[in-house]
Amino acid sequence: MKKSIHRKDLVFKALRCEETERVPWVPFTGVHCAKLIGMDAAEFLASPENIVRGVALAAEKYLADGICAVFDLQIEAEALGCSLKWSKNNPPAVSSHVLENKAIEELPEFTRELGRIPCALKATEMLKEKIGADTAVFGLICGPFTLALHLAGADFLTDMIEQPDKAKALLNYCAEVARKMSVWYLEAGADVVALVDPMTSQISPRHFKKYVMSTVRPAIEEVKARKGFVTLFCCGDATKNIELMMQCGPDGIAFDEQVSLSAARELSCRYNVAVEGNLHLATTLLFGSPWECAEDARRCLQEGGAKGFILSPGCDIPFDTPEYNLEAVGRFAVLNEPPAKESGFTPLEDALASCDMAAEGFEDVTAEPGKLFVEVVTLDSEGCAPCQYMMESLYRVKDRYKDRLVYRETLIKSLAGIKRMGALGVKNLPSMLINNELVFDNIVPSDEKLIKELDKRLEIN
Repeated sequence: MKKSIHRKDLVFKALRCEETERVPWVPFTGVHCAKLIGMDAAEFLASPENIVRGVALAAEKYLADGICAVFDLQIEAEALGCSLKWSKNNPPAVSSHVLENKAIEELPEFTRELGRIPCALKATEMLKEKIGADTAVFGLICGPFTLALHLAGADFLTDMIEQPDKAKALLNYCAEVARKMSVWYLEAGADVVALVDPMTSQISPRHFKKYVMSTVRPAIEEVKARKGFVTLFCCGDATKNIELMMQCGPDGIAFDEQVSLSAARELSCRYNVAVEGNLHLATTLLFGSPWECAEDARRCLQEGGAKGFILSPGCDIPFDTPEYNLEAVGRFAVLNEPPAKESGFTPLEDALASCDMAAEGFEDVTAEPGKLFVEVVTLDSEGCAPCQYMMESLYRVKDRYKDRLVYRETLIKSLAGIKRMGALGVKNLPSMLINNELVFDNIVPSDEKLIKELDKRLEIN
């Protein structure tokens, strides 16, 4: 009789770049778990019991081989003194940057008793006990680069250019925070530590080499020394830095649909680093039909192959993602059961065709002489760090232009937003258009660069 294999062992084999009996499936369910148990995100994240109840249910419903304990990249920043803005259907967002008014030396000692760290660690312990015998438990931490931005705000990006030693000192501090969190998650029972550093998609390979590679290594080396698995995760168009991520030495890297899975697969074979991704998150999973979701999974499975690949969505799943779509992916990936194409659901293409952008507030805006119209296309600035900092870059300078500037955020968490993104020709998130011209494509501008581009368009008019 063939010996059965635990689901988590599939994840471990994939992270060792071994061939697997089938490709493991790890949904990043995040605060979507709150909706499964009838709660909002704030209530869900406040209690380890709530977290475990929601995450365990998601693992069961979606046939997960691995599952994230807590997907909240603000835990470390909050513990160190940043204020948060809470949302009913998103993880919280950093609303104040503690190092704008303090020096690093004035921050509290980073211990496991600060803020909501005990809640996250307790949830991990309980989840490990409840489902960890068969399911891989992932402990997610905020990567050093993103944490530096949370703590210092836009000043950190300026310091990278004007005061590199100051920027490096902050990153070294954040590297130690990440190393400690990695240890605590392993001690709580996590099988895999995921360093989630979304803001690294916003920097060049030169800056990645200078500022990121050395600051993720302490956590990576610590996890490996303790016989755990470690992955690096970056959302957005991280294509330019994918090879550098692998050179940091993790067991695996994760990325979203803006990165070519086929290209990453070639690098995976070269560096013996597993890849994880990259189901279309805000289009197919959120608004597609079950059949379309299964077809997207089929694409990923074909491109990823059966060695060193984990099927996942591109980031944490939006709160309102339909359960039937995630169930369809799980049943297809695990049981090879595709949903019926004639299942009564409207295909995404038809839904977009019938969507009225103007009726939902996404009408075209004509650029008038002496005026500025700024449109920022995001996943959601309340729940996506690069999107948040793109919007913050605009907030910092908009008052300079008073009534000459109007702006809007175009979220692609609606059909109208997705249609608008296509009409604008935007390929990457976040992006900023000025007077209907794409100016900043998946790159958060400094105040100086943004002001220069805004002033230039006023002069043109």
